[in-house]
Amino acid sequence: MKKMLIVMAMLAGFCVAAQAQLQNASFEMEGPEGGDRALNWDRWGDWINRETGWTPVKDGSCIIGYHHWQIEKPDDSGLSQDVKVEAGKKYAFSIYANADASTDRPNAESVELRLETTVNDQQSTLASRVYTFADLAKGSDWSKLQVEAVVPNDTLRVRIIIKPFAQGPRGGAIKLDLAELSIVP
Repeated sequence: MKKMLIVMAMLAGFCVAAQAQLQNASFEMEGPEGGDRALNWDRWGDWINRETGWTPVKDGSCIIGYHHWQIEKPDDSGLSQDVKVEAGKKYAFSIYANADASTDRPNAESVELRLETTVNDQQSTLASRVYTFADLAKGSDWSKLQVEAVVPNDTLRVRIIIKPFAQGPRGGAIKLDLAELSIVP
């Protein structure tokens, strides 16, 4: 009986860990709407696309590319995904980012990672961390961006929000790859 309880506890832990996984974390699979959308990721705003020919790539052959030089409005662009998690646990959401080196026009202002949940039928921010353009690796290097929060219920939304430079003309691009959601011990 004791062995069976241990096995059941291990399986329960595996199921919880399995449900906290992001889907298509390296953006390799295209969405049903077309090749510029990543499967399992919701997107909003302009020019934040799944790219297959851009370099550098952190993992696999695809990334999310933010075409800052194409942005004409001051509106944010971003991605999000809803994930089932274990209530009361602390989670870390991370993604790798790379920015074009200096151009003759300013690159994006910031990349924000945000963790949200639903409280009383309203989206509520649990944690947010903003990284400026200066914080992002350039060239072939990658910066690991991360935010952490304790989740009060079993629903978590991860968000990546890119804020363009305040006014045009704008330049450069930001690349994102290898998102991860993990329990913080």
